[in-house]
Amino acid sequence: MQPKNLLLILVSASLTACGGGGGSSSKASTVADASEEASVSQVQRSSGSPVVDCAMTDYQREMLAQLNKVRAVARNCGAQRFEATSPLTFSCSIQPAAQRHSIDMATNNFFSHTGSDGLRVSHRVTATGYEWGVVGENIAAGFDSVGEVMDGWLASEGHCRNIMDSRFTNFAVSRVFTSTADYPDYWTQVFAAPR
Repeated sequence: MQPKNLLLILVSASLTACGGGGGSSSKASTVADASEEASVSQVQRSSGSPVVDCAMTDYQREMLAQLNKVRAVARNCGAQRFEATSPLTFSCSIQPAAQRHSIDMATNNFFSHTGSDGLRVSHRVTATGYEWGVVGENIAAGFDSVGEVMDGWLASEGHCRNIMDSRFTNFAVSRVFTSTADYPDYWTQVFAAPR
């Protein structure tokens, strides 16, 4: 099996792109500052109510199990050391934020943390009615399985930091398949903790 290409986009003072390996053209992305903290001006909720009942799919259960296995062991994400931390809980409340962004990327054929409407993960989570104190997001495209996308995210410093961030307690993920975009599938992980 050929290694996947990994395009890491780090947003800081300027936009930097790094590439890796040969093979097919899968990619993953993360914000360098892995999370956003709530401020009064950011927390403007929509009138929509949070999802009350949802059932996890097999891939969501598999990803949650892998995330919690990873978080249970200390690791380095680039030069930063993370101690083992508590497990995440799947959140039906923030699931619509993950799903909305995966659908948006697949439908509108783009790959970015900024949605086609100009909004970011903090806006998408706020729209669910979830009162968050910290929020983060990992996205990927073109990976065939939970194991492959997790390996890609863990090999990337920014993604790894999101996965290991002890501030996060809740998690949601959405994978959307498409035949009309550059990649056959789009993944969005959302991490959050309530205020």
